[in-house]
Amino acid sequence: MEEFDLDDLAWRTPFRVQLPTAQQVAAALALLSLVGPAALGGMPVIPVTIQDEQRRHQEEIQQTSESTVGVYQNSTEAETGLALSQQRLAAVTREVDDIHTHDVCEQDVYHAANRVFSGEVEVQLSGRFRSAFNRVVRDNVDLYILRDNEMYEQSMSTVL
Repeated sequence: MEEFDLDDLAWRTPFRVQLPTAQQVAAALALLSLVGPAALGGMPVIPVTIQDEQRRHQEEIQQTSESTVGVYQNSTEAETGLALSQQRLAAVTREVDDIHTHDVCEQDVYHAANRVFSGEVEVQLSGRFRSAFNRVVRDNVDLYILRDNEMYEQSMSTVL
């Protein structure tokens, strides 16, 4: 047997407890969160309260009322809706760019959009512009979908 030399042991650094790194802790927690429910016999069911159900129902109603795509029945209605949306966009564009003339052209809308999206406009006016712009886009989509459907129906009726 070898004899231990106490002089050699004096120069060694004692073992220290090392705390786990943040990455090791995160990995352990992720593993526990994935394995924990499975070890208990399945995935946990999140209880749904009456308030949660009412809030979800209210959000569905709000999403349905906010969407204007598919509201119009024919292309004539969609054209009328698009004209109104364009008038709203023109009015808000006048406010954004401080235009005092009656006519608003595409360049004015483009310039106002650049100002809004770069953050140069106050929040409330920016929100109004974005809303008006979105309505014009939705109404355009509606109009082209309805026109396409009407043309398809006409072509099918002439074939039959």
